[in-house]
Amino acid sequence: MTLVKAVQMIAPFEGLPYYDTAVSQLHVASTGGKRELHQAAYRIRDAFATYEYAVNYGKAGAA
Repeated sequence: MTLVKAVQMIAPFEGLPYYDTAVSQLHVASTGGKRELHQAAYRIRDAFATYEYAVNYGKAGAA
């Protein structure tokens, strides 16, 4: 995986908090090799997806 593809993976979450930090983390992970970058990209994508789901649907069941 390249850095460009990793950043494209998290691009749909651009408006969320800490997006810039996530991009920086991908830059740092890219220095560790393809495997580390791959793991970081999926970990960040999953974290953003979980956050977005919690924000959008977390309060719906509380009523």
